Amino acid sequence: MAELKALSAIVQSSIEQIEGVVSANSFTFPSPDSTFSPESEAPRLHPAIQSAGALITSAAAQLITIVRPAPLTLFDITMQVKLKAFPQSHETLLTMRKY
Repeated sequence: MAELKALSAIVQSSIEQIEGVVSANSFTFPSPDSTFSPESEAPRLHPAIQSAGALITSAAAQLITIVRPAPLTLFDITMQVKLKAFPQSHETLLTMRKY
């Protein structure tokens, strides 16, 4: 439980950091429901908000890994990998057709 509480504290303190930067700079933090525009995303480009956001996403990923059953986590990770097939040369295809 200590890990969960520590990660939760990281998320909470990072949210408080974002809240402080938003208040100090009179930003409006974008909502997922708001229309996207470069202007609406400007607060997320502030260095302190980017730093806090990186901590939140890292802690969230660790929280997910801790609370989910290991097979589900492994399945999700394997589905994120895309393997490309090696292109076969024209000669190889011709050779295979002979047999």
